[in-house]
Parts: sequence; structure tokens; C-alpha cells
Amino acid sequence: MRHKQLWRLSAFALIVIAVLGGVALAKGGFYLGMHEGDAIHLAEIVLRMADGQWPHLDFMTPLGVLSAAPIALFVHLGFGIGHAILLAQVLVAALLAPFAIAVAWRRLDGWLAYGFVGYVLLLCLALVHGGDSASPSISMHYNRWAWAIAYVVLLQVLIAPRGRAPGAAEGVATGLGLAALALIKMTYFVTFAPVVLVGLIARRWWRALAVALFAGLAVVVVVTLLAGTVFWRAYLSDLVVVVLSATRERPGDAFADILGGSGYLAANLALIGVVILLRKAGHMTEGLLLFLLYVPFAYVVFQNYGNDQQWIVLAFLSLVALWPPDAAERMFGLRQAQWALVAAGVLAGAGYASVQSLVTSPFRHLALSTADMRPLIGLPGQDDLYASRSRMVATRANVALDGPEWRVASLAETDSGTEEEDAPTTLPGGEVLDDCTLQGGFITWLAAAAGDLERSGFAGKRVVAADIYGPFWLYGDLAPVPRAAPWYYGRLPGLKSADYVLVPQCPVSSKARRKFLQEMDKAGWSGHEVRRTPLYILMEMSASVSDGNARDAK
Repeated sequence: MRHKQLWRLSAFALIVIAVLGGVALAKGGFYLGMHEGDAIHLAEIVLRMADGQWPHLDFMTPLGVLSAAPIALFVHLGFGIGHAILLAQVLVAALLAPFAIAVAWRRLDGWLAYGFVGYVLLLCLALVHGGDSASPSISMHYNRWAWAIAYVVLLQVLIAPRGRAPGAAEGVATGLGLAALALIKMTYFVTFAPVVLVGLIARRWWRALAVALFAGLAVVVVVTLLAGTVFWRAYLSDLVVVVLSATRERPGDAFADILGGSGYLAANLALIGVVILLRKAGHMTEGLLLFLLYVPFAYVVFQNYGNDQQWIVLAFLSLVALWPPDAAERMFGLRQAQWALVAAGVLAGAGYASVQSLVTSPFRHLALSTADMRPLIGLPGQDDLYASRSRMVATRANVALDGPEWRVASLAETDSGTEEEDAPTTLPGGEVLDDCTLQGGFITWLAAAAGDLERSGFAGKRVVAADIYGPFWLYGDLAPVPRAAPWYYGRLPGLKSADYVLVPQCPVSSKARRKFLQEMDKAGWSGHEVRRTPLYILMEMSASVSDGNARDAK
């Protein structure tokens, strides 16, 4: 009977991958409904990697190499980036499916096993990050992939398997899974690895622990052989820059709000309730591990834009799998099984919107109207990633009226901002720039700036933007800047390698522009203007102090 379930789970996984992956590919490309800026960011990383570049070594990013490597693989094989994204999702689902099937087969019964496998694959194949979003997007795909892997790794220690203790096979799955998390987004590894370690030790699964350590170290050795020992130092340096970043303190709500704020309170209380119920039912280790996951769950949610509580389905499945008996003992008038029903209902209600968004996203993508769509990327052969023309063309700006000239002295004295944040944005020569932020039409701005640079004699030049991103080489005959950052977090990545610095008159992020120019001033860079248009100011930079101070920060 058990082997029949294994074959049924395998057939189910194949159907899920075929249906969700097939529906996504049936559109003939990837059509975005939102988050075009994030797609540009991903496109630059993918195209650089497809050209043989390594993250951290050849460009700056806090994301690990595996966050984009599957997509870069298909681009390298000749696919357009739109199809490469969709095929990469199918590849990730296919690679993870055997591990998800194995852990579910040994731990879960009936519909729980199918629900676990189906949700893990859904996280790999969905076309939206979660929440209650209704429009297709590839933004934060790496968060979905990391959650899918985390589900497999965490369930292995949360619920003991039937029969003998986990052996070498599950140790390999744990080690490879944690290594994959570290190479996708370090947040997941740092938060979940300690809990996994506690779980393995608490259960005395020494063989699985030893094999997991060996498998993880094997991945480290392979990456080191491919990229060199400097890869890890560069990765750590990029992570430090992001941790200390003044341009993006947090991607959403404050950590304190996620731990106990009203918007997250119901699910958090349900999780604590599950911990209490499991421990009273005799599942002491399981309850302890879920309790230890409370803060890691919250921190991962805090680190992810949208703050989607993707751990809810895992907590729900764990509760149902370990459902407490209907003992006579009561708590506040209800039996344990009744309280479990309440907790399960709260978790189901809190997680429903996100699950529905994920499940329906491939079908919404298939039904999306293409009448207003045009290619997002301006490079030949990359015309299968589309975005709405109206969203790309409609350029809007937010011009603030709270600059220094508007301030009343008494108000300025009580301003809670730092001196650097309050200071006006100035060019190296001291010119004060207008306070303006681009609110839409990012692709129009990039294409217009790239076209103007090309027509003005700067074709083939390496231009770095004093902005949150500026991949002009995706839209004109310009060169990518070595060691630059596809998404700016701080310091001066790529400045030494650039021929020019382009300062937008109205940037995507005024904070990023100000920080970049402040960093240039601190590091001793000077420059002279070579071109000025209503779109940008182009400057040729030089180090005015010793090379030790004018540095390319990494």
C-alpha cells in the first residue's frame, strides 16, 4: 500500500508540473502585469550570468548565484529571457519534486501528502510572489523557490518519519537543501539552519546530521572550485553592504509589527496555539521546533517585500498531521481537538488569499490581454518578455515641496532625520539638484537616456547611473559596467570601471541618487560635466585623492 502511494504521489507531481508549467508556457512568452522594475533588475543579472559572469565577483548583488542560474542556463542555451524564466521554474520544480515526494511519503497520510507536494511545486511554478496580488509578476521568484526548499528541509525535522530514523538519503536532502538556501538568499539559511540543527540533535539523528554536513560542505567545495575562494568573501561583502544600506532599510513593515502587529496577529497567535496544543498532546519536540521557528518565520517575512506569511501552510499541515486526540481534558472550556480546529481555521483563513493568488496566477497569465503589450528589453532575441505599454510609456514624476527652501527654521531644528538625509542632493561641483522622483515609465526613461547617449557619441561606453538601477546597455549600444550593481544598495560598485557617471535629473530613487553622490564625495572623487539634457547630467569622473581612498567599494 505504501509503495502504491509513492507512485501516486509521483504521478500527481508530474501532473502538477505539466499543468501549471504548461499553462504558463502556452502564452508564448512571459507577460508582466506589474513590477516591471524588478523584471529589469532580474534581466540584467540573468544576461550577465548567461554571458559567463558570476554574481559578487563580476557584479554586486545580495542574491545568491542559484537565484538566477536556472534562468541564465536557458538563456545561454538560446532561449529568450521570457521563455527562460518559465522553463527555469519547471526545471526547479522537477529537481525539487523527488525530495518533496520522499519526505511526504514517509511522514504524511492521504490528502496531506498530496497537499504538501502540490504546494511545494506551486511555490516553484507560480507567476506571482503571493499576497492578494492579481497580476502576473516574476518579482521575488527566488523567495518562492527558497520557501519551497525550506518546506522540504523543515518538514524533515518537524515530523518524524515512519519506521527507522532518517538515514543517508534524508541527510543528503537536508544538506543540499540548506546549501541551496544559502546560494539563493542567505536570509533563509541563516534563520532556518539553526532550527534544523536543533531538530537533528534533539531527535538524535546523528547519521542524518553527519551526512547533511558532508553534503553541504561538498556544495561549498564545488562552488569554490568553480568560482574560487574569493567568491565567498565577495558574497559576504555584498551582504554586509545590504545590511548597512541606507537606501533600503526594510522592504515592508517593521520587524516589530510582523512579530506582533495587528496585521499578523491572528496567524502568529495561531502558531503559538499550535505549539501549546502539540506539546500538551505529547509532541514535545515538534512543539519546541515550531516555537523556535516563530522568530525565524517572522524575520524571513520581514526580509521579503510584501511580507507574505508563506509559513502558514507548513504550520497548518504540521498541525493536521499531528492532530491532538480528543481527550477529556479541557482548556478554557474546549477540548484539545476543538482548539486544534480553531487554530486550523485561523491559519486557513490567514493563508487563503496567498494560496489562491499562487494557484490562479498561471491561469490569469494565460487569460491576460496582450493588446497593450510590448517587449520589456531592448536587446535582439530578448523580445519574449512583455509589459504593458501604457505602464511603460506613462512617465510620471513626484516633485517634492519639502526641500530646504521650503523649511521653517523651527521645524528644521526638530527634524528627526539624519544630517545626510536632510542635506540637499549636490553634484561633485556643489550644484544643488532638484528634489524629484520618477513614479512611472521606467522603461521609457531608460530607453530615452540610452538612445540619447548613443546618438551623442557615447556608443560602446560604460555608463553607471547614480540611481537605484540603470542598465542602459539593455536599451542601446552601451557596455555593461564591470562590478556594477544591478540594484544599488550602497557604496560605489562599478565606479572605477565606468567611463562616465549619469546623474538623472529625476531618478527612480532620489535617496539612491543622493547616497551615491555622497559616497563619491566621501571617497574623494571629482568630475566634470560632459553633457546635460532634461533627462540627465553626464559626468566624467576622476580620483582627486590617493587611490587608496577613491575606492570601488565591494
